[in-house]
Amino acid sequence: MRPVYVGRIAAKEILSTLRDTRAIVSNLVIPLVLLPVMMLGLPLLLGGLFERETTTVTELAVEGLAELPDELVALAEAQNAVLIDVPDALAAVREGTYSAGLIAPAGFAEALTEGRAAEVTIVAKTGNLRGELNGGKLRGAVDAYTQSLVADRLREAGLDPAVLRPIAVASADASTEAERSSGQLAWLIPFFIAIWTLTGGQMTAIDATAGEKERGTLEVLLVAPVRRTEVVFGKFLAVMTFGLSAAVMAIVGFVLGGTVLRRIFLPLIGGEGGEMASMMGGTLTITPATIGLLLVSALLLAAVVAALLLTVTLFARSFKEAQTYVAPMSFVLLVPAIALQFRELIGTGDAAYWIPVYNAMVLMDDVVKGSATASAIGITWLVMAAMVALLLVLANASFRREDVLFRT
Repeated sequence: MRPVYVGRIAAKEILSTLRDTRAIVSNLVIPLVLLPVMMLGLPLLLGGLFERETTTVTELAVEGLAELPDELVALAEAQNAVLIDVPDALAAVREGTYSAGLIAPAGFAEALTEGRAAEVTIVAKTGNLRGELNGGKLRGAVDAYTQSLVADRLREAGLDPAVLRPIAVASADASTEAERSSGQLAWLIPFFIAIWTLTGGQMTAIDATAGEKERGTLEVLLVAPVRRTEVVFGKFLAVMTFGLSAAVMAIVGFVLGGTVLRRIFLPLIGGEGGEMASMMGGTLTITPATIGLLLVSALLLAAVVAALLLTVTLFARSFKEAQTYVAPMSFVLLVPAIALQFRELIGTGDAAYWIPVYNAMVLMDDVVKGSATASAIGITWLVMAAMVALLLVLANASFRREDVLFRT
């Protein structure tokens, strides 16, 4: 195999893709912008909405308002709630007149006076964030009044309220600093890197195989004084270049978004926004070693995806048919990304590092959380390299089959 011819073919495919401005937008601009927008936009938007909803005085429906003690009403008003007496709180919330409500049945006040158990019902729509937030105001008021009432009754009986909690439970976070700062949604980082690896490479792969078939230029290339293996490697390098460039832009976007969020926006947003920023990994500190490990893992993932794309798209008769073949390939990356959220529950342990594609995502997740080990890195990179070699052998074999090359 002659490197000069491989380079020329790769350059031809790269130049052909760069002529389409959509490739620049999809490969470089979108992944660079998307992660910062998510990391900055979601905390700022949702944090602001949550804070506004909790501080805004809201009218809430109460069925049986006369049954509520004055202390409970005062606690609800302290939660920025105005209680409105309605005949049917359930219907009022269902129709959207009020975002949340409370039902106090007849005899509620009498039961409290006599020291018997009493029950109220908090009404809100499941999945409605505004309803759940305002229902939380009512729940907080009821809980505070319940604790006060229990404490008063215990004192009347000559008992210390602490008798109800003979054992105090404290929590200790065993996470490392890197695990805490990476956030609960850290799995989105390898997910986006993987998705953009596929998105960045698929246009070049389709154009270099099915596109050339459709234009009739593949025959010209095959009769040129180049070997089939050189054609395969040249096209492979071009596809991998665009897949890797998109992945690198996703990594840069994540680093940029986390840095801006941590240094500029985090001190300005409220408590709810701060929690959302932490979930998105906004407090994560990226080191050069972390970036290096992510880049090498992204390189191997891009190589696997590029070889797979070449093998699959070569079978297509036309550009459109190749697109239909590539579309289901997103599940090859989507399923491992979903499984990544539940890796502790799945319990694959060290076996995860032997599963191609999934192992790269697991390793990137470990790198972000600062828990990657030398053995995990070695196994993952070795398996991915072997996968690249196997797929290139398959792609090379396909390029030698006339029934595949001229399947029009």
